[in-house]
Amino acid sequence: MIIYDETHQKIIENGVNRIKEVFCSENIYLIKQILFCLDFYLDPYYEHRLSYENEIYDLLQELVVNSAEDEVIDACLQLIEDYCCVPLTIIEQKFMKIKDSKKPYAKHILDML
Repeated sequence: MIIYDETHQKIIENGVNRIKEVFCSENIYLIKQILFCLDFYLDPYYEHRLSYENEIYDLLQELVVNSAEDEVIDACLQLIEDYCCVPLTIIEQKFMKIKDSKKPYAKHILDML
């Protein structure tokens, strides 16, 4: 079960560079926790918008392209599908690098936007 707390919220609130540090780590569980926590910040319902939201979407796209973890890729794609309204340039340009099993989901999202 993935949960998050104030520690994870502080990571997100400390900015895109701190989020990137986590995403570049090998701590898959922490990455999943941050992705789960990001829903709170990206969902307009909660009104916790971040000034660096577009950069977060870039980081999510990079994870889609570079991660080997299905759950991480799925979580990123879900956040992008649910909340993103910026061009998905990274996914478009690096589509062939996405894990084969995740390409249909990524293609679906590209076709939606």
